[in-house]
Amino acid sequence: MGVFDFLKKDAESNSGIIFSDDLVMATQIRKNLEYVCQKNTQITVAIDERLITFRSIFLEVGAKNDFVVIDVLIPEQGNHFMKPSSKIKIDYTIEGIMYSFESKYIETISGRFSSIKIEFPSVIMKIQRRRHFRVSPPIDKPITVKLTDSINEKVADISEGGVAIYTRLTEKELTVGKVFEKAMLSLPTVNQNIMAKTVVRSLIKGFRADIKNKCGMEFMDMRMHDKDLIASYVLTRQREIIQKQNI
Repeated sequence: MGVFDFLKKDAESNSGIIFSDDLVMATQIRKNLEYVCQKNTQITVAIDERLITFRSIFLEVGAKNDFVVIDVLIPEQGNHFMKPSSKIKIDYTIEGIMYSFESKYIETISGRFSSIKIEFPSVIMKIQRRRHFRVSPPIDKPITVKLTDSINEKVADISEGGVAIYTRLTEKELTVGKVFEKAMLSLPTVNQNIMAKTVVRSLIKGFRADIKNKCGMEFMDMRMHDKDLIASYVLTRQREIIQKQNI
């Protein structure tokens, strides 16, 4: 076996460790987290049973598998919730696979750049379906989605993974699985339209004649730049909601 064959075999072996279903061995967990640190992968942080989620990135894994260091949370209110928390839930996606684990706060590290130390997880669970934090646009700054030249609807909520729209259309026009190749999304925070293939995933009928139906749609094959624009909008809107709650 040649050198390149050996390296290929070693990479495949590590891939099996990093991307196996559920990670229960400390070696598996460490390799997974080290890979995520190298990739500067964004993570979603949930604290206790709060409905609000926060964003961060992994920075370091403890040499003795005794802790993990993450960057401070965004929005910053989350950093105040960490210390008295009883449970911290971390979600992240690598190579299209979503993982999740629970941890506990250890301490805040002060220095040139502040960071947060949490407990090294005992198990990392593989999640089959990606989840995204959704926000509803404000009434005075609506978002619209143009599915075709004749279909232009207001957005009920939006995430990196898709949108839900209010519509008078029925399951006849919006059958589950129907694809719109060039849906056009207009965000109030950027001076450009976002185009993406979308697929209908659900349709909930309004419970009264004067209530519109709600259609859930998933983004397909969206450019990373456009995902980042949506992620930025979701985070900005989330901060607005938090600030209003604290008034």
